[in-house]
Amino acid sequence: MPAKQRTSNRSDRQTQWAAQFSVASELCKRGYQVSFTMGNHTPEADLMVLSPIRKKLFLIDVKGLYRQNPWLVRRKPERESLFYVLAYVPDGKPNQFFVMKQKEANRLIQAELIRLKRADDYSVTGFAWKLAVPHKDKWEILPK
Repeated sequence: MPAKQRTSNRSDRQTQWAAQFSVASELCKRGYQVSFTMGNHTPEADLMVLSPIRKKLFLIDVKGLYRQNPWLVRRKPERESLFYVLAYVPDGKPNQFFVMKQKEANRLIQAELIRLKRADDYSVTGFAWKLAVPHKDKWEILPK
């Protein structure tokens, strides 16, 4: 069976790295201090972040796409200090960022499971691209 054709030579891993570095860059430009959690042993989040004013530590889970596909996001137990930044890092176009609290991501996942008539324990979860659009550039929800 022939391999699936890609419209880009970029691998999923390259997309995720591009997304993480672009989110870290945006945060640094906004005065945040950022550390990478580096690797598979930190499934909760990709970045540990210190806020610029109150010096509050929080986590960010980055999800990256280079095409406007559904956002694949696993539902996790709720944590007040966990945020998502969905990073669209396309070839030849500016990056876009969608920022949300973990509680909102879980709500969108649940709504998609219901809409698609899938069991609550369905193994692949996430939500449609368009559901992230209202969260575009909502950096202000992050701790200050």
